[in-house]
Amino acid sequence: MMSRFSRGFQLFKETFGILKKDRQLLLFPVISGLVTLLVVATFFLSLFFSGIISDVDTSASSPLVYVLVFAFYVVSYFIVIYFNTALVSCALMRLDGKDPTFMDGIHSASARIGKIFSWTLVAATVGLILQLIRGEGDNLLVSLVSALLGAAWSLATFFVIPVIVVNDLGGFAAIERSWNLFKSTWGETFIGSASLGLILIPGLLLFLAGVLIIVMGLFEVGLLIVVVGLFLMVISAILYGALQGIFVAIMYRYATTGDVPDAIDRSLVEGAFVPKGSTR
Repeated sequence: MMSRFSRGFQLFKETFGILKKDRQLLLFPVISGLVTLLVVATFFLSLFFSGIISDVDTSASSPLVYVLVFAFYVVSYFIVIYFNTALVSCALMRLDGKDPTFMDGIHSASARIGKIFSWTLVAATVGLILQLIRGEGDNLLVSLVSALLGAAWSLATFFVIPVIVVNDLGGFAAIERSWNLFKSTWGETFIGSASLGLILIPGLLLFLAGVLIIVMGLFEVGLLIVVVGLFLMVISAILYGALQGIFVAIMYRYATTGDVPDAIDRSLVEGAFVPKGSTR
């Protein structure tokens, strides 16, 4: 297990090395986040000032509530998936030795707008269903089932974005292709992806420390630490978004072709894929 985690961490460093060579990839998660925030603000402000929120009995779970929530899911998911597609497109170009620009990624995503939308509908539907299941939070068994379903869904759809980019598939066809690829790359595909999330921990810990200090009565000091923690969390989230896109592109390229880009240590990537039945 330790050797697998070590290889996953090494893959993280290789991924970060690619990002340093192509820092404009950071623009995709930045713009995605800003656009999503704008949509969220516009969506809820429009509902508030139009009086729709006050007219709807949310406790009664009226059909209109579900329609509005699903519409929000579709719009927000589409934004994230669109920019992730652009990011992975540029990452794949970079792995091929090309020098992609920001607009190359945008053009690539725009050319696949139909496939992105079909995948968005599937992802938003599953996301809403999982959220409704989580709503039964008082039931421990339901919460456990929801967590397991969410984890399984994340694993099965790990390669969906590069499948959209390379295979021009969308919806359920993309999920099937992604799942087949994931089964053949189970090992460090999961460990490496989890190691990327480690960059989110320092900001979160700093934020929690600031909250604790405020509770202890040192408001000014605690508030400063909270602000710094939030800033670090935002920066970490941007880095994570870019690194995750590059990481998925690396794993997809090797899983589908067996080729390893010049920027990546071949022995490291080959060691990340453990054949069935292997005890390595």
